[in-house]
Amino acid sequence: MIGSLLAADSLSMPGLVIRATILLSAALALAWLARKGSAGVRHLLWTMTFALLLGLPVLSLLGPSWDVPILPSPGSAAPQRPSPLMEAPAVDVARDARVTLAAPDTPLPKAGSAAVAVADPVLPPRSIPLALLLWGIGCTAALASLGVGAVRCARLVLAASPLRDPIGLRQAEAIRRRLGIRGDVRLLVSPAATTPMTGGIWRPVVLLPTSSAEWSRERWSVVLTHEMTHVYRRDVLRQFMARVVVAIYWIHPLTWLAARFAAVAREEACDEKVLALGTRPSDYATHLLALAADANTDRPVLSLPMGHRAHPPLEKRILTILNAHPRHRSTIAAGLVAVAISIAGMSAAVARPVQSVSADTVTAVVAARIGDTGVVDAADEYIFGKVTSVAADQHGRVYVADRRPPSVRAFGDDGQFIAWIGREGEGPGEFMWPVDILPAANGELFVRGQRITIFATSDSSVHPDSVVDTWRLPGYDNTRSPRARLVDGVYYYPDYLPPPGDREGESERYLYLKFDSRGFTGDTVWVPRMGNPGRNTAHIPYYPGGGRMVYGLHIAPFAPRTDWDMTGLGTIIMSDGDQLREFAQDGRLLRTIDGPAVKRRAVPRTERADSMRALDARIDSLPVPLEDLVHVAPEILRGEIPDSLPAFISIHVGTSDRIWVERWPAEGMASSRHYDVLEYDGRYAGSLVVPAPLLADPPPFFGEDTIVGVVMDPTFEVHSVVSFRFRLPE
Repeated sequence: MIGSLLAADSLSMPGLVIRATILLSAALALAWLARKGSAGVRHLLWTMTFALLLGLPVLSLLGPSWDVPILPSPGSAAPQRPSPLMEAPAVDVARDARVTLAAPDTPLPKAGSAAVAVADPVLPPRSIPLALLLWGIGCTAALASLGVGAVRCARLVLAASPLRDPIGLRQAEAIRRRLGIRGDVRLLVSPAATTPMTGGIWRPVVLLPTSSAEWSRERWSVVLTHEMTHVYRRDVLRQFMARVVVAIYWIHPLTWLAARFAAVAREEACDEKVLALGTRPSDYATHLLALAADANTDRPVLSLPMGHRAHPPLEKRILTILNAHPRHRSTIAAGLVAVAISIAGMSAAVARPVQSVSADTVTAVVAARIGDTGVVDAADEYIFGKVTSVAADQHGRVYVADRRPPSVRAFGDDGQFIAWIGREGEGPGEFMWPVDILPAANGELFVRGQRITIFATSDSSVHPDSVVDTWRLPGYDNTRSPRARLVDGVYYYPDYLPPPGDREGESERYLYLKFDSRGFTGDTVWVPRMGNPGRNTAHIPYYPGGGRMVYGLHIAPFAPRTDWDMTGLGTIIMSDGDQLREFAQDGRLLRTIDGPAVKRRAVPRTERADSMRALDARIDSLPVPLEDLVHVAPEILRGEIPDSLPAFISIHVGTSDRIWVERWPAEGMASSRHYDVLEYDGRYAGSLVVPAPLLADPPPFFGEDTIVGVVMDPTFEVHSVVSFRFRLPE
């Protein structure tokens, strides 16, 4: 079955900062716990920490996700409990009555493709967010400093001369073998080197000052042991990695603190090794003080100077050496630290920052997942081609209509297959393309395809399995999938009429056909014209009423889209993306519903600019001028797209006539669906987060405590069905 429903979130600066904070906090805590132990263990800890920080972006893409709540988005306001009605008197509606309230004097806006002057699209300037610009400047400066240091180190090496002292060469060879260093280590003498230093990421080199000719054999041994230890541990490469991490995460204060602690641990680990090989602490401290007196490393060089005074402070380093007790790096301690920081790193990598939700918001939980990719051996009943409708009955059974193959299937509330309902064909109880399924309170199941078929439960079954009636549709059958509604025994079949021609000002009309026990009644309920439905694809009119479809131009990016659904009273709830309105069947406005207050969010400038460029490229690819197309959105004709996101995405009427208003998710939660729930009288009932990217077509089914929706597997692009359980706050 489909195992994961969450889409991988894209990497962003806030996400990396939160991940880095998790990892660095864990590293600092481990370093504090190991402060009295071996410096070599702390050195290993910081090396792994910087390696994990470099790998966070890659690990974040490859691993699963772990939601980390952060502060609420400033672009959305907390839901409020508004007054239920506005702009119209309150109305008390009985469940078995029709609503008849006088329409307001102000006429409602009507949809249509009015003639709009064509203008050349104006592309907004492509800008870089200020935060990203500041980060880029700091990162570039830090990397430039690192590059300058590498160049200066290379120049020092090129200007240096090989060491000729046979005693020093013999001592260096003996120490190299004692430490187990493979490969040669070049020993160079340079007048520019005022203190011994180690350089070279791939070809290690030890630079010695010209004053080294006057050193005693003891000082030669101390210096060479210290520098060879840096070579053995590849400390120059570790330092380079730390500097790159600081450049990338320079904006994070914990990164600078970690780099300082890493430098301290690196030098203390070398000092620890020198003492472990037999050097007396007092002699070692004396040699360090003498070397530091002549050291001058103010200019940045990508190397490790032995007598540097900054990291760590020389005074503290000397005290540590003099007070040192014999410490040996414990394999067990190193292993525990490695495991602990690895766990912290993986936890940070899979962390996904999300906006925290308010107290009135609950998250639905997965009750069942139904579907299989079909790649491996799988039962046919769990493989879907193109799901066109989902629903659930009062017993929790889930019904799924599929177009490929034409089928209707029933599943238990646990996702287990129960039975096939009907079969493929053109006779009674058969269908070629089931579009919509509607469970009735009496246990019947209405299936809409090329006809409407009603299934009932037989005496030998617990699910609808026998055909009790079938109605043929007048005219052609609608293969689209808006949800049907059953009101007082009357079946309302959602349909639409294409425009009678391609003349300007004409548009499609949406309606409901009414069916009773005798079939089609001949009566219709027209959906009021309001805003831009955005459901009729733009096309090139090669012949009256049709032509070549042109996708992506019937509605502008980020533009509000009209949506509607029918209530159990037969009224129509509509939204133009900003307001909710209820209409009677004769088209009269009954009320405007004031939902939870939602602060409009601006469209990100970069996304808006990218959309404009993509739109411009789409228009340039047309074989005819834009103004010759039919059903092009007026905003596109004007070369404009909105600056702000609509308040609502879609609306749905669930059982008990609850109104489900889908709104734009908070930043970082794009793989979830967010709904504000209103009771029929307009009272705010709470908000619900569905932790899955449910498809809008087919629309989800909303029950009393159940939501059933469809998701698409991102790898195999096949559908699966997911049911969720929830409980709204009391």
